[in-house]
Amino acid sequence: MLERAERVGGAAVSEPVWPGYTVSTGAYVCSLLDPQIVDDLDLAAHGYSAYRKEPASFTPLLDGRSLLLGGDDAENAREIGAFDRHDVAGFAEFERVASALGSLVAGEFMADEPSFERFDASVQAQLRGSAADLAEAHVHTPVLAATLATDGLIGTAAGPRDRGTGYVLAHHYAGRALGVQGVWGFVRGGMGAVSDAIAAAAQAAGATIRTNAPVASIDLRDARASGVELANGERIEARCVLSGADPKTTFLQLVPSNALEPGFIERVRGWRCAGVSFKLNLALGELPDFTARPGRGPLAHHRATIHVAPTIDYLQAAFDDARTGFSRKPMLECFMQTPTDPSLAPPGKHILSIFAQYFPYEPADGPWTPSRRDAVVDSIIATLAQYAPNLPRAVEATQALAPPDLEARFGLAGGHIFHGDLLPGQIFEGRFAARTPVKGLYLCGSGTHPGGCVSGAPGRRATRAVLQDLAAHSIR
Repeated sequence: MLERAERVGGAAVSEPVWPGYTVSTGAYVCSLLDPQIVDDLDLAAHGYSAYRKEPASFTPLLDGRSLLLGGDDAENAREIGAFDRHDVAGFAEFERVASALGSLVAGEFMADEPSFERFDASVQAQLRGSAADLAEAHVHTPVLAATLATDGLIGTAAGPRDRGTGYVLAHHYAGRALGVQGVWGFVRGGMGAVSDAIAAAAQAAGATIRTNAPVASIDLRDARASGVELANGERIEARCVLSGADPKTTFLQLVPSNALEPGFIERVRGWRCAGVSFKLNLALGELPDFTARPGRGPLAHHRATIHVAPTIDYLQAAFDDARTGFSRKPMLECFMQTPTDPSLAPPGKHILSIFAQYFPYEPADGPWTPSRRDAVVDSIIATLAQYAPNLPRAVEATQALAPPDLEARFGLAGGHIFHGDLLPGQIFEGRFAARTPVKGLYLCGSGTHPGGCVSGAPGRRATRAVLQDLAAHSIR
């Protein structure tokens, strides 16, 4: 296994960004990791341990109200009823529908030949529709509808009223890693612990792992993948090659251009993978003190996903802003694992991870520059400070990753966290297959079905394809 960086994991890494801190630099929460992979590789024996994020979400408002949701139905009813008692039943129905859609989607993750058409017409309509439609069909309270709709927007160049975000929402309800459909959680030690456990399992099975070993090209012999050449000129021969890189990197940079048909190359060039996500990690000297729920605790809401998402119209305006530049009032999803895993920071300190949208890879009003990146950081902190006024003075260090930084740091073409939008035309059969047009070359990254979110499913599907081809003697 060849990794270009100094540690394995790609975007699922835990790094000592500042002295005494362990930061989940890219990916930061867990839900979709395939339970079969966890069992088959006995990841628990290799250090993997995940736990539920509880409460689930906290959405403060500027008027001093807030919404805190979690696994306690009675508490949810009290929180929602403070806005609109009729939405208590609506929320329960939304959760039932979203979980059912997530379950249907998850059931197709390991399909040999995924087909969106296998779903019945009503399910297809919901998945092709918008996240706003799914939320507003069941609830009327603006902050509740917006909180629910955010799951349809993560990593996606679309607003909540745009078609196809219904599928993105269902995809985020497909996870079963925590034992409950759609529940999200943290991994002890940060997301790098997932990668480290898989690496340890691989080494225990006899795999050789090399870091700081960037691949320059995939070698072909008689039109078949026969190994790779590293950036230092070293050649490694193999019966087959599995690429965890995204489709554009694999087919436009690593594979010789004359090995692919023009039509396939055109498809790769047209693949939509321009990211809109900005990751900001902050070292804090104290926890945020929210006006809507005062106190630096840590309190229950500090353990939840913290949203800046007051209404669906706010979220749509954030996306519409990005058509001409950056979001002036961005959508924010914030996470703090340190209240439940204090080993990640020095005593009394905390890590705040902020996932902000929309900040395009190629802004319409001019390129990314260091000063623009700094301005975005200031804007994000100022936005959150409207809800937690102590935040600016609590910040002791920052790590900012705009889409071009995500591309450079993790090898993600376009800085797209899913290797390409999870929207109609790029899901199920519209995604790239594990088997490629080059014999002996397989894709095992998120550009294949079922897509991103640290599921392991693309790798499991690619491995199955290799084993099938070995058994059929199509790989020699």
